[in-house]
Amino acid sequence: MLVTCSRCDTTFSLPDELFKPGRKVRCSNCRYVFPLYVQPVVQAGPAADLPPLSAEARPDPAPRVRPRKATSAVLSLATAVLLVLLGYGGYLLYGVLFSAPGDAPDQAASVPDGARADYERRIKSIALEDIRQFHVDNTSAGRMLVIQGMAANRSDVNKDYIAVEASLLNADNKVLSKAEQLCGVPLTLFQLQTLGAAELKEALNSRVTILTNNTDIPPGGKTPFVVIFPSPPKDVRTFEVRVIEARDSPVRRQDG
Repeated sequence: MLVTCSRCDTTFSLPDELFKPGRKVRCSNCRYVFPLYVQPVVQAGPAADLPPLSAEARPDPAPRVRPRKATSAVLSLATAVLLVLLGYGGYLLYGVLFSAPGDAPDQAASVPDGARADYERRIKSIALEDIRQFHVDNTSAGRMLVIQGMAANRSDVNKDYIAVEASLLNADNKVLSKAEQLCGVPLTLFQLQTLGAAELKEALNSRVTILTNNTDIPPGGKTPFVVIFPSPPKDVRTFEVRVIEARDSPVRRQDG
């Protein structure tokens, strides 16, 4: 005889000799366990005349649902939330363990005399390469002077948070303007031309990008730097760039 699951309405065949009212069977589709009962005989007629099944005839009056699909959706959502929380927690933890200098890391002026020798050693271990200066017409900030290049690790240990200071000088070598910047953030010409002043500052100080490109730099490794001067003085004749910070990495050291 035919038996219909009281939860998912799946109909399957059961040998007559196995049918016994009250006997429990498991649905082959949704795995729901339900008791067998005798289906009431209903004469064909208008839908409004069909009597509903009694509580005794259908002991599970709960709405029929597909638990597998619902459970899968909930699990997917929970997994996504968990991954986001883990990623954000890892990001916060990494930021605490390896905190970077501020937006303007004036390290050279604040080094105590007792640490001067070690500071000079770390600074001299970084070489600046491929330095160039050019002007860019930004769509919102106007004319900008940009200095960019590469900072190369010439020591035998890994380096973190290399920072540079760029200065603009006039014909008398007087400093007209200077800016300090952490390395590790490359900017394309398109970004320099289209990003607003606030967006450029946010990009240059992106903690995620700096952690990726300006930490654990191995011997011989390089990291890019970009320094921007919005509305530079008109009497600029030359510029200078120097390293003002380079930390020995606590993550991994390279044996010589």
